[in-house]
Amino acid sequence: MDGLIFPEGLTDVKPIREIIYEHVRQAILDGLIKPGQRLVERDIAAKFNASRTPVREALRKLETEGFIEYLPRKGVIVRGFNIEEIEEIYNIRKSLECLAIRSAIHKITSEQISDLQAIVEQLEQVENGSAVQTTYTGLHEFDDVLVNTANMPLLKNFLYILKESLQRYRKINLSSLPRRQSAVREHKEILQAVIDRDVERAEKLVCQHIEHSRNELMKKVVLSEEFSSSLE
Repeated sequence: MDGLIFPEGLTDVKPIREIIYEHVRQAILDGLIKPGQRLVERDIAAKFNASRTPVREALRKLETEGFIEYLPRKGVIVRGFNIEEIEEIYNIRKSLECLAIRSAIHKITSEQISDLQAIVEQLEQVENGSAVQTTYTGLHEFDDVLVNTANMPLLKNFLYILKESLQRYRKINLSSLPRRQSAVREHKEILQAVIDRDVERAEKLVCQHIEHSRNELMKKVVLSEEFSSSLE
């Protein structure tokens, strides 16, 4: 199956159904398995040298989490993107991250600011390259510093849960070089507002960054749907 790489060095530490679930799930999140792509139990079982029972169990779990769906006459396919879901997720993200920046900016230390500066400097070195994962990781680390600085355990937990839904979307956005470059610039501006202890500007910049991300994703989803329709 294209996009699904057989994991080397499997051990019996985890049940095979969990190993299959984790690898298929990560392949979907990374965009290696595309929306609308069919997942065939037999092929997955062959990739993992397993029977079809643990594959079926792994797929059932992925269906429960909304990653895949069963369609008549098509079988199991990776779910496409839902515009209403994207709007909801990004609105929640904006509310939570704006709350986090307001709290963090009052508590942040010079050491934590240095950590943010180091992350931004590293991001600027790779923004012109093709390292999507490196940029994604750097942006996530930047956000983590601010969320940890906010010191709001419940907020941190909500954002952690939201991260699972956002991972797929953020990587799609960052696959575009212009969006990677603008995302790095936006984080650099947020950092300057944090250094200046300018709460209002920092919050405004965070909101703008999330809105830009949402709008970019919406464009991609609409174009993808138009392309799919032209093939039918």
